[in-house]
Amino acid sequence: MNAAAPAPALLDASADPLDFSLADRLPARAAGRGRLLIGAPPRDDRPGLLFVPGAYHGAWCYAHYLAYFAAAGLACAALDVRGHGALPQDAAFASATIADLGRDVADALDALQGPSVVVGHSMGALPALLAARQRPVAGVVLLAPSPPGDLPGALALPPVPDAAPRAAPGAAEIRARFLATAPGRDVGAVSRRLCAESPQVLNDRYLLRVAVGAAPLGAPGLCLEAGLDTHDRHPPGQDLAIARRYGFSHAVLAGQPHCMMYADNWQASAGAILEWHRAQFG
Repeated sequence: MNAAAPAPALLDASADPLDFSLADRLPARAAGRGRLLIGAPPRDDRPGLLFVPGAYHGAWCYAHYLAYFAAAGLACAALDVRGHGALPQDAAFASATIADLGRDVADALDALQGPSVVVGHSMGALPALLAARQRPVAGVVLLAPSPPGDLPGALALPPVPDAAPRAAPGAAEIRARFLATAPGRDVGAVSRRLCAESPQVLNDRYLLRVAVGAAPLGAPGLCLEAGLDTHDRHPPGQDLAIARRYGFSHAVLAGQPHCMMYADNWQASAGAILEWHRAQFG
């Protein structure tokens, strides 16, 4: 992959990467059981981007991406799947599965105009892939993806208790795993927005219960690997194997941690997505 595309104009490169306040100001609308934050409506016939967050996260985590791609002239939206972000968690939330979240992504695709590029981060890669099996998509982008359960050699993880939603990670884990940042950094802006997660969602991923199939998805794709990701969840070669399984391009962002969409220098991942999008769609 070539050097990342130049950053669109009108963005303040000095802004705090942990400032997600734009997400509180964007228009939102319902989409099935989910909620869409609209970064920009369509301006031309190029496909827009639908961003799907990972475990514990909501649409807010893509605030910088929404500003970035809107400034690049692309339609973009981010999704709160059921029980995440600004959506309440009801009594049924603890039994929600990744298949349920896949239906939320499919409903969001239906609510958008024309085929979109669906972008899934971490656990969110799995409902994004499931939705790409259920609906026509223009493309698929995976960011530090969780592996499909039927990926040969995929790494399983110990399950969590399934009686109640799992509390969000604390500050130490946010610093070490999500951001690979200094031990004393204030990450309260992240921890205040994280939500509890359905134990069924977590165990679907940890126990490799989500099969996506090896057949081509019928759309181009990109898999971005976080070079600073933790090997207990992302062993060397796993992200590349996911990319090869679906015929996607693959790139390693050497200086990026797991949550590359709001890490320091998040523009590196946004630029890689924009470069890929321009190569595919003009």
